[in-house]
Amino acid sequence: MSLTLALAIGSTAFSVMGSMSAAKAAKREAALQQRQLEAEKKMSKLRALQEHNIRLANLQTFLNTNQAIAGVSGRDISQDRSLKALQDKAKREMATEVGRARVQELATIGKLSQAQQIAGERGRNRARAMRYQAFGSLLGGAMKAAPLMGSAPTASITPQSSLGPLRFSTFNTGLDNI
Repeated sequence: MSLTLALAIGSTAFSVMGSMSAAKAAKREAALQQRQLEAEKKMSKLRALQEHNIRLANLQTFLNTNQAIAGVSGRDISQDRSLKALQDKAKREMATEVGRARVQELATIGKLSQAQQIAGERGRNRARAMRYQAFGSLLGGAMKAAPLMGSAPTASITPQSSLGPLRFSTFNTGLDNI
């Protein structure tokens, strides 16, 4: 084996190994990004739950304060329509705020889920491209190494007529009487 052939084979092997390694790295990177996005989704859910609990605590504090004021002023909450209206309004506003926060949470989780899917697809696409590149390097290396391998028997095609030798016969053509 000649030195140039060995170098061509070695170069091709390194190129293929590099492309395959890059394909594995692309898959690992995509998996890592997906895990990070999954953790971000969990943190978003936790943050939304904490904010929800704070809202409910604030509502309960408002209702308790309202009851205390009613008790100090000697008013009965069950019969005082203005205090009841304040409490009902606070509950309606809280329900609206909770609904909006829930929609926002769902939108955030949806966005993160989509980003997670996109990251996985990008990783798979990059890995596939690297495998194709490895295959192309392998074919390119084979094409470069072929002339360096020495002379191999080659088949040559020579045109031959199936009509036999090229002669003109005047037998039974009527031309021999001339």
